[in-house]
Amino acid sequence: MPKTDNAAFAARIRERYPEGLTAIIAVGGTRTTYILEENRSKPDPGHIDNFSEYAAYLLGRYFQQAVDFFELGGQNLIMPVLAYQRFYDKGEQYAEYMAKLCLRLTDTESQQYYHEHDIDPYFAGIDTLLRLPTDKAGYQLAVALQDFQKQWGYREGRPKLIWEIAPIPLYSFWKAHEVLGEQAQAELEEAMAAAKDLYAVHDLLYAYYARAAYGTELPVPHFYLGSNRNGDLKLRSMLPIAMLCGGGFRLFYTPYPSLFTTRETLQAILEDLAFGKPLTSTKADYSGQLPSELAEAEYQRIVELSASPDNVLGYTRSIESDPT
Repeated sequence: MPKTDNAAFAARIRERYPEGLTAIIAVGGTRTTYILEENRSKPDPGHIDNFSEYAAYLLGRYFQQAVDFFELGGQNLIMPVLAYQRFYDKGEQYAEYMAKLCLRLTDTESQQYYHEHDIDPYFAGIDTLLRLPTDKAGYQLAVALQDFQKQWGYREGRPKLIWEIAPIPLYSFWKAHEVLGEQAQAELEEAMAAAKDLYAVHDLLYAYYARAAYGTELPVPHFYLGSNRNGDLKLRSMLPIAMLCGGGFRLFYTPYPSLFTTRETLQAILEDLAFGKPLTSTKADYSGQLPSELAEAEYQRIVELSASPDNVLGYTRSIESDPT
């Protein structure tokens, strides 16, 4: 796709979302992606013999997906990297390896990427790791990321790339008053007392807790892009999901590891998100919108789908060892 087309599309997206299009892209199947692209011809494709090469490959793919989003008009991107469970369920050695991998998000190459694309990086969720003993890899990772944020020159208006690392949303919400201070809490209580409707209540609470959790102001996310390559549907980004309260938030899933998502596919997702026209009504029913012919066709479609259990989304997919 020519860059001029990207620019024109990006302008439409920015006009459609003046608050800044905000997305959650939950990258799944990272090992599978690497194995299929780099190892599939080896005697044991599933064996990753050089994790340093794997980490460099993975970082480049993460950054490319972020670039695609920003160049198509996105303003804020949340990318979950690591769940807190990974510091427990695979042993101390694995925890140390994952901590080193996350630190690469602040190395010279990553900083060059942030500067080149004029992006501000944030690290959300690391407050949980600061509870760990000081000799643990998770604690040391959190301190390093915290120090990086303190020295980074943030600027209003830049695209934001929020790396979500080891979050426990309820913990971040519990600590919010301590993080933001007494004045912010008093201002929230005053604004809540003056709120006229539930929309205002939601917006006030979201702005407060989002600022505490992310370390910056952020609109309510507009969509989530994940992978159901194994058939099952999961939500892999905890902080933003925990702050959702209905509304127009959309979910998209690819049937393949999400790093295989092309820019063209991402653009199609944004096109549908921003400009698609679903059947909706602001009245008590759909009067005048559903001709009898369409109602009959829709009924027959639904009856046909509901007749087979195979049409349910979310079943686990199995890979056959012998496809023949």
